Amino acid sequence: MKKLMAALLLLALAGCGTRAEAPAEPGGQPPVYTDWSKLTPYRPAEQLYTYHPGYCGAGALEERSDYGALLPYIGAYAAMDRYVVEALPLYGLVTSEGALVTDPVYAEISFHDGFLVLCRAGPGGTVSCTLAAPDGRWVRQLAGSYYVGEGSGLFLTASEDGGLQIWSAEGEAVTAFDGSLFTARLGEDFTWGEEGGPWIDWTDNRVGYVTSYQVNGESLEEAVRLYLDFASGAVTDTPPEGYPDEIDYDALYGSAGGSAPQPPDVPGCRYLDPITDQVTGETYFYGYYCPGEEEDGRYALFDGGGGLLVDNADLWRFDRLVIVRAGLCSTLEDGCFCFRSLAENEPVFRYAMGTNSD
Repeated sequence: MKKLMAALLLLALAGCGTRAEAPAEPGGQPPVYTDWSKLTPYRPAEQLYTYHPGYCGAGALEERSDYGALLPYIGAYAAMDRYVVEALPLYGLVTSEGALVTDPVYAEISFHDGFLVLCRAGPGGTVSCTLAAPDGRWVRQLAGSYYVGEGSGLFLTASEDGGLQIWSAEGEAVTAFDGSLFTARLGEDFTWGEEGGPWIDWTDNRVGYVTSYQVNGESLEEAVRLYLDFASGAVTDTPPEGYPDEIDYDALYGSAGGSAPQPPDVPGCRYLDPITDQVTGETYFYGYYCPGEEEDGRYALFDGGGGLLVDNADLWRFDRLVIVRAGLCSTLEDGCFCFRSLAENEPVFRYAMGTNSD
């Protein structure tokens, strides 16, 4: 959430003219004629998108019930030192039908267990965040707040003073915990999620477990433990009746994890990792694919049987590998960010990437 992003646009060369004649040189050689009309000039791929009725440009996302599934696209990026990251992108939102909803103005767009989080750079190095439904049916501005965690249909944010806000999947502010409830136990200067704590875990939508191995910047051998009642907003030193002192993490993650889907055997792939479309529930596999000794490798996407779906699903320059959502897969083509339909193998969206200074 605290990283910011941003640039490179393809420049097109277009040959023109019908016929150029070179004059004969004294002494002898005949003139040479070049018919430029016989050459095919390089042209970038044409853009492919429409504008949604709720299109807001660079403005704040408008809540509407007719977006459908929203997807992040890369609309601009900036070249950076390769040892940091080669390109820092700016993201926008588009529908699964290829209709623009926002311009590329966000430093980060992410989906968390049924929530959409939009982060945008502000003046003086500040970051403004927006919490929304994945289909945009509700939108909430989170001034001065940052992400803490999500699960069991809840999303937690924190204010700069350490106070907590609990959000439901319907965008309702369920409960608020004032920062003063924690400073007496955790010290005046703390940030949720820091190494050593405090951090919050929970197994249902009722009780949160707070653990911290530091208070006022000093490390502790034995952790401070607090318990949050998500319904009433109470903070206690002992768990509510019927809840254990600590979460059984082995049981929690052992039962939730299950067995990982087995990747297909694809010659030319060094590895294949599963990726699940959160909208359709379909699982695919992506990996570094080198089909022949003379060919360059690239990231590709395969179905469960090893069938090649997209052979250039490669976003490594933008610190991510692939975007798969609502039956679409990201690709890069001729300086454009694209989404292709996995069912029909047809382009749905194509946007010429620009720079953050355009």
